[in-house]
Amino acid sequence: MTTENTNKHTLPGWIQQQQQQSWQIEILIASGLILFLYSLPTYLINYLIDIQESKIPRAEEVILFFGGYIFSRALLIGFIVTLFLRSLWLAFLGINYAFPRGINFRNLSYSEYFTEKLRKTKSTTERIITLERICSLTFSVTIMVTLLTVGMFIFLAILFYGIFHIAPSLYTHFTPRVGFIFLVILLLMILGVIDWIFFDWLKRYPIISKLYYPVYNLFRWLSLSVLYHQEYLTFISNVKRWKVYGVFLLFFSIALVTSMSELSERFNNITPFTLFSTEEREFLKVPSFRYIQENNYENMLRENSRILTTAIQSDIISDNFLKVFVVYWKVHDETLDSLFRKHQVQTSFKRKTLRNFQRNDSLLQKAFNEFLKIKIDDRPFENNDWYFHKHPITGEAGFLTYLPLNNFTSGKHTLFIDHVRLVENNLQIRRRERITFYIN
Repeated sequence: MTTENTNKHTLPGWIQQQQQQSWQIEILIASGLILFLYSLPTYLINYLIDIQESKIPRAEEVILFFGGYIFSRALLIGFIVTLFLRSLWLAFLGINYAFPRGINFRNLSYSEYFTEKLRKTKSTTERIITLERICSLTFSVTIMVTLLTVGMFIFLAILFYGIFHIAPSLYTHFTPRVGFIFLVILLLMILGVIDWIFFDWLKRYPIISKLYYPVYNLFRWLSLSVLYHQEYLTFISNVKRWKVYGVFLLFFSIALVTSMSELSERFNNITPFTLFSTEEREFLKVPSFRYIQENNYENMLRENSRILTTAIQSDIISDNFLKVFVVYWKVHDETLDSLFRKHQVQTSFKRKTLRNFQRNDSLLQKAFNEFLKIKIDDRPFENNDWYFHKHPITGEAGFLTYLPLNNFTSGKHTLFIDHVRLVENNLQIRRRERITFYIN
């Protein structure tokens, strides 16, 4: 090897000194990112709910949500492993500092055979050096996966945006299932699996490699892999590829299972998928209406809770009225548009006069009472006063009405709300909600 090549692969002394102290920065970065990644799914879930309320989610938005959720868990696992290994390394370092000579076999008084076996194992110093190498690689790989994740989502966003504007007819066929397939293929492309299996041979022949390189380079820039590609090649050229892909597969498999478990619990799935649960009771999720869901009652809402569908003021009612709030979702627009046109509701006025507002209020009530059919027990409420309302606790927009309870006795009662939906130009009841409450 020439002196020039030697210098090219030799770090300056001051960087080597920093390299030896990098463990401090690793612990600081890993600790901060663990806190961030642990709380990130909560923001992702709230973002998805916001999207679903305000518009019909596009395929790529749903894909990016689930992809982001899974990758946040994969990265969390990576940084937890990094922090654990580095803590173990510090523990070994402390033992070595206190007892630099290692095991005192004389004080152990083991047999000659047992002592000889122990002498053949790695010393604390050797274990520290090995663990240092593993810690550095784990941290580096996790950072590369972070860049990989960001690059993959940017590439997906560019791809879907381009298809949406260039070929809108093709875009309509992009269901979430198709998107997930894209997500997996893109992941394999960025990891280099597809490139290794299908395109590696293109780099081996001079003429073909010249034609292939511009495509290869464009993908590196679009996916941001240009930021870490040299280091990635260094990694896979010094470690067997099946080990590299095995580690990535293990990370993302654990992340996928963990995400499924958390999302199942978060959205109150009737048959939840649980991971490493200590819960062994068999009958917590029996298909039934006999559940009290906290998001149906304002008094049970916690910080960052969402109503999602309908809420009343409390499970135990001391008032002489029932306050009913229904969340407004984008999917309601088609039905409301049909009912507004049927009842000649005006959505805007050229002249904002008192008479126009009064007339429109009356028409709105007719449309809303046809859209949301309410009864308590067997008693229907047909002429309700509906108001547009933004919920003060959750910030969700929706429709609010008050139902008088003067003629209801104390004890258990059930609120029924039927949602009408426009299906093939016909209004049909598509969802029924029921909320149990007790009058004090």
